[in-house]
Amino acid sequence: MMFKKKAVCRRILTLGLTAAMMLSMAACGKTGEEETEKKEWAWVPEYVTIDDENVSYYDMQLAGDGLFYLSYDYDEAAETSSQSICRYSLADGSITKTPLSYAEEKNWTLNRTVFAEDGSMYGTADVYNEDYSERETWLCKFDAQGNQIFAEDMTELVSDNYVDFMAMDEEGRIYVSGDSVIWLFDQDGRNQGSVSPDVGGNGWIRSMGRGKDGRVYACYYNNDGYVLTDIDFEGRKTGGTYENFPSGNNDRLVPGIDKDFLVQDGSRVFEYDIKTQSAEELFSWLDSDINGSYVQNFWALDDGRILAVTMDWDANEEGITLLTKKKASEVPQKETIVVGTLYGDSNIQAEAVRFNKSNDKYHISIREYLDFNNWNGEGEDAYRAYVADGISRINNDITSGNCPDIMDLSGLNIKQLAAKGVFEDLNGYLEKSDKLKRSDFLENILDAYTLGGTLVSIPYSFQLQTVVGKASEVGSEMGWTIDELIAYADAHPDAQLFDSVSRDQIMMYLMMYNADSFVDWNTGECYFDTDAFKNVLNFVKRFPDEVHPEEGDLSTPNKIQRGEVLLYQANLYNFNEIQVCNEVFQGDAAYIGYPTTDGSAGCMLSASQTYAILSKAKQKEGAWEFLEGFLAKEVDLERGSFFGFPTRESMLKAMAEEAVKVEYYTDENGEIVLDEDGEPVVMGGGGGFSYGDGWSYDYRIPTQEEVDLTMSLMETARPVSYSDGDEVLNIISEEAAAFYQGQKSVDEVASVIQSRVKIYVGESR
Repeated sequence: MMFKKKAVCRRILTLGLTAAMMLSMAACGKTGEEETEKKEWAWVPEYVTIDDENVSYYDMQLAGDGLFYLSYDYDEAAETSSQSICRYSLADGSITKTPLSYAEEKNWTLNRTVFAEDGSMYGTADVYNEDYSERETWLCKFDAQGNQIFAEDMTELVSDNYVDFMAMDEEGRIYVSGDSVIWLFDQDGRNQGSVSPDVGGNGWIRSMGRGKDGRVYACYYNNDGYVLTDIDFEGRKTGGTYENFPSGNNDRLVPGIDKDFLVQDGSRVFEYDIKTQSAEELFSWLDSDINGSYVQNFWALDDGRILAVTMDWDANEEGITLLTKKKASEVPQKETIVVGTLYGDSNIQAEAVRFNKSNDKYHISIREYLDFNNWNGEGEDAYRAYVADGISRINNDITSGNCPDIMDLSGLNIKQLAAKGVFEDLNGYLEKSDKLKRSDFLENILDAYTLGGTLVSIPYSFQLQTVVGKASEVGSEMGWTIDELIAYADAHPDAQLFDSVSRDQIMMYLMMYNADSFVDWNTGECYFDTDAFKNVLNFVKRFPDEVHPEEGDLSTPNKIQRGEVLLYQANLYNFNEIQVCNEVFQGDAAYIGYPTTDGSAGCMLSASQTYAILSKAKQKEGAWEFLEGFLAKEVDLERGSFFGFPTRESMLKAMAEEAVKVEYYTDENGEIVLDEDGEPVVMGGGGGFSYGDGWSYDYRIPTQEEVDLTMSLMETARPVSYSDGDEVLNIISEEAAAFYQGQKSVDEVASVIQSRVKIYVGESR
């Protein structure tokens, strides 16, 4: 979808690369047969509550010994709203609230602010005309009494950019950044020029703030990765550049405790030293029972403590935590359960924090095998190599004494691992559980994750991916073979099979549901020198090596409706999405699925929070206690925050019933509200999306038939083994290139692929 959000779009890396370099996370206690180094220090959390119903944690800032934020108050009687500068005292917990007073009546909307210790505030504001059709950008200052001291129009400076960050140096001068430019202002709001860091063609300013020396610094991204630089106000230029700066996960640079900067990457906290250009890890958020993905802002206090502001968008929970450094020997120790993960995500951290806070015996530690925040590679080959390296490290740990207790199966070849016998059978744990039983879950999900008689995992939720085509052309039944897919493409030579897919992508589509036809992980046999695979190679050769979106290109729905594209890849994560497919094909949709060698339905099941207990785990009892707890937790589906479909049958049934429920808006007297046509106004539904070429869709409440169709797709869905970084796909991609470029025949390439994959499978068993 082409959402017009420049601030988001420019931050999406080329190729969507989200993997990065391997990191090593030390865990307390024992992991596998080796005992990791005991940590000398622990950062002990203390939770702070602000007694203010209008407290805003979004852009809360530390200045002196106070936490400053803006509050929004609404007077229902007068039907007016107002803003106030609020200060929470860390010394005595008192709150002062100072209403803002503007010098001139305008449609002011403050969006970026920076506070001084005396309670004064600078801010940038969007100012709209009466019908909100035009926007201006102003720089404002308010004194500690809330009076607007000045307002300077900076619309021409900003132009089409949006303000991203603000910072103040020790002299009170203001730095405002947008995209790749930093505008400089003196204490009275007069513009003193601008600075443009060398971000390159695809770079941007990542964060900005004051260092321990009182100067303002910026962290920006360019083709060399993340770079830290100081801003020379008088010279209107950047100063020195500093290497090895952690990319960070916070938008505001903050001074460190003993060194120049305190930085966090979503998992760990570092101090960065400018002189040595090096970062020292202080601790992991998880060891202090904090989900680092939820840390909105954080700072070092003068007394050496660290204050963190957290916001959990999913649970709608905010809070403040004070961390005090103590000798680890003074803190009660727990037995460590290690969760290994290739990619890692906020869900794992959230579950680990929930468990750690409530369990007196065990503590979850997360071992990530890829570091998202320091990815500096370029191109698909480099990406695949990084992922493959992470997978290789996982395989080595699983078969060694450094084995995690629990493994996140995201991105891994489950069949390959299951053939090695590395997983515990969860059937036995379910039988003994007093919280869960097998009948609680969808049977086809349990069947899909039962390999060789072993229930390797019970996913918490899942999504569906399938292929949709025109029923009038492909038939209304689910399922088709690779040969039938090729024949369909042959019958439409002037149309694309899928919209803008490369050779590697189409190879994955063809291989992911047919893994068992070409590789038998149990016996080690491979079948890549067969006519079936040679036909696949010949077909894939038709597609481009790379695809690049063209400016002004039509959206996929428009191309399908114009006959330029034949098939649509549907991602179903709730009961609403099926109606989009029906709209794309204008009532002629067939959910035929990805092709398979036997013609069975190829609907892909993408599970979330899919964990397995490893056979070599040292903490099997604690590992099951963790899995049992999150599988048994209840979710308020009416809040609408649940993404995907739950595997618990009762939750899925409730979700399906909620999806088709029709309720109407009522007025203060309980009467149903009618629209201009006299029809009842329906609650729910609503929302939608649009593309740049004008194709759009507005959601409605799904029909029972659409819900039933989605449920039927669930019954046929199963997980697939191939993913980014998969070594078999890497071998195919590497060797097939010679055939695609006309350097080798299809027989020669198929023979080489057969030989290499057979060796790899034999070594991996």
